[in-house]
Amino acid sequence: MQADDSDEIDVQTGVTRRVVGLRHRLAESKQLRGLVDDPDLVAVRIESQRRLITRGMWFFLALGLGFTTAGVQDFLAGHRPISDPLWWAAWLAEPMLAGVLIMLLVFESEVLHRGVPVDSKWVDWLKRILLGSTLFMNVYPTVAVRPGERFEVGNLAIHVMVPVVVFGVAEVMPVIQQRMNQAITDAYRAATSAAPQTSAPAPATPRPVQAALATGTRLKLPDPIREAVRAKADQVAAEGRALTADDVRQAVRVPADLADRIAAEHATHNGHAFA
Repeated sequence: MQADDSDEIDVQTGVTRRVVGLRHRLAESKQLRGLVDDPDLVAVRIESQRRLITRGMWFFLALGLGFTTAGVQDFLAGHRPISDPLWWAAWLAEPMLAGVLIMLLVFESEVLHRGVPVDSKWVDWLKRILLGSTLFMNVYPTVAVRPGERFEVGNLAIHVMVPVVVFGVAEVMPVIQQRMNQAITDAYRAATSAAPQTSAPAPATPRPVQAALATGTRLKLPDPIREAVRAKADQVAAEGRALTADDVRQAVRVPADLADRIAAEHATHNGHAFA
């Protein structure tokens, strides 16, 4: 065996410990290159980051809403004593407004994550009304100084900054969901376009699709995959046969189990699973 192809150290021929180590790292990097660019791993990595970011944003949004709750209570309760029922009821106003806002954000984030645009001015108006009301009720008590109290610029600043940050977080969260979903779609689109196209694939025995794999609901697939599968389904339908998992994997680069599910869904919904 030649020294260049050996992992044995031979200083006289220049095969040092460092050379052997670099060869091992080079071989590893060649293996990692294909794995790192694999669309399935990219999707898993992006989804993991999306969950981490989303949880963090929800946590800090909850902290901000907790702060604004005290400001709203101060605005509504005013000079009422703690024995007044309205003093206690004032604590419920901001949680009610925040609850509506959170439910609205959950709805908006979920539909955008699925690639469905909201396209409703009422959604935007409701968010602005909720957050505008919170901003006003937090700022007013700091401006309308009561007798015997003095105006504090720092108090005003923090009561302006926190509601504004909460408003910004509310606007950014759906964007995060949409952009990360788009990143996953782009990864699959790039993999599909880079896959070699063969004009005459070798005949292979189609793998049977188990009917039990059908979920009974339509799969949510990225647009490039859905379009490629639909085109392949039309092709095999013209040949007078049913779509198989092997047909799916010829059209798009997906794992075997997902190909089985796609073919099963297509058969379950009579060819309309991806309409």
